[in-house]
Amino acid sequence: MPDYTIVQCSQGHYFSTIWLPFVSLKAIRLGERRVQKCPVCHRFRSVVQVSADQLSAEELRAAEALKDSRLP
Repeated sequence: MPDYTIVQCSQGHYFSTIWLPFVSLKAIRLGERRVQKCPVCHRFRSVVQVSADQLSAEELRAAEALKDSRLP
């Protein structure tokens, strides 16, 4: 089972998603970015991967707790 990756949507929301190189069933790939539905605002947004060390403890905890669907 793939691991979840922390991402940030274009509106600044953090959440966890499955991020596999060259595979995306629920998103449109745009280089380093993807367009997928944000589970926070429920709109399609551009998302990018975020390193866990860039987040505060509270942001990290919230992002790890909020996971989107199990499809890559």
